Amino acid sequence: MAKDLEGITRAPGALPVVGHLFPLIRDPLRFLKTLPSYGDLVQIRLGPQTAVVVCRPELVQEVLLHDRTYDKGGPLIERIGNALGDGLAACPHSAHRRQRRTLQPAFSRSCLREYAAIMTQQIDTLAIDWGDGQPIDVAEQMYTFASDTIARTLFTAESAAPAIDTVKECLPGIFRGIYQQAVFPPLLNRLPLPSNVRYERARNRAWAAVSKTISSYRQDDENHGDVLSMLLKTQDDAGNGLGDTEIHAQIMTLLVAGIESTAVALTWAVHLLCQYPDVQERLRAETAKVLGTRTATWDDLPQLDLARRVITETLRIYPPGWILTRTAATETRLADALIPAETTLIYSPYLIHHDARFNPRPSDFDPDRWLPEQKHVRGAFIPFGGGARKCIGDNYAMTLATLALSTIVAQWRLSSVDHQPPHIEPRMTLTPHGVQVRAECMQTVPD
Repeated sequence: MAKDLEGITRAPGALPVVGHLFPLIRDPLRFLKTLPSYGDLVQIRLGPQTAVVVCRPELVQEVLLHDRTYDKGGPLIERIGNALGDGLAACPHSAHRRQRRTLQPAFSRSCLREYAAIMTQQIDTLAIDWGDGQPIDVAEQMYTFASDTIARTLFTAESAAPAIDTVKECLPGIFRGIYQQAVFPPLLNRLPLPSNVRYERARNRAWAAVSKTISSYRQDDENHGDVLSMLLKTQDDAGNGLGDTEIHAQIMTLLVAGIESTAVALTWAVHLLCQYPDVQERLRAETAKVLGTRTATWDDLPQLDLARRVITETLRIYPPGWILTRTAATETRLADALIPAETTLIYSPYLIHHDARFNPRPSDFDPDRWLPEQKHVRGAFIPFGGGARKCIGDNYAMTLATLALSTIVAQWRLSSVDHQPPHIEPRMTLTPHGVQVRAECMQTVPD
């Protein structure tokens, strides 16, 4: 088989001009899972551009830990930067350390405890409209819940409400557009195709709404005790305040990434509990002991061990951020192969999580694989990335998902309306569609 880069096998099936566009659009998960059979590093084509997919955990760790050599870049990161600005998720290595220091105080343990109080309040309203025994659209419910909860963390002023509603409306179009434009040949992205028009419209509406909120906060000059207020008061090492462009990028990044990833994780967790009723009943026994039927709080977290393992296993099977890119800043070597400067590297948590060499029985939903006594391959679980660029909101997301899922199971018995597997739409997250669940109130269900 021909090789374009020395020592790196090329995946078959690339077409002129479009490369591997069709499998990446039609069934990217199946395509990714075929790549390890060709080697630890595999070349694919994104339009006319060659990219190298990294297929072993230790090699992915090398990429993640050496973020100066393997800088943020490549088609996916470029599109994220286009959609959200050069915030923490998309900024280059040269800007990352300062940005991380700026945002880190907002994710301290003391702040997380305060956010947990907001989470508990929002969880109280999550199922308020659920009818006993009536089917619910889980994705829609979790999307609204995650949006309202994360938005209240970022900005609490009433003037921010229109921005929250606008961003909620625009998010699906933004995330769908990021993935499509990353895998489409550049020429197609410049054409006025309906998908491109929808993406640009959604992005521009969200940007304008957040910009208006930042201006409103600056004008009232009031500390609302939220993340936006903190950023407006933050000073850099030179004693200068942050500009609107950087604040805008950070807020867009936290809002968009936080809402989508949390909603998707909770939707998949509910789906899996319906497919594995024995695990659901074990989780109900835990929540009955810890919560009864009340809403979970920060202080309950140490006792909600199975709930946390259920979320962890969900993130293994359906990692929200399933595919990401980096760029080689300089010529380097990886697995004894020469990687020229400016080469795009792709790593996929989904691929690594579903490789039986590193995660035995990868298709099985088994929260007990995360018990303390179980052994794991280093780097074979990376839903939040790793190294200095590991997701800053990982503890926030785990806290919110654990509290919400525990409360749902404590108060409702869940079952699938039908047994058809959900349709997965690969965009920037693995988004499920068609998760219809019947929820029966535990106060009316006999033990």
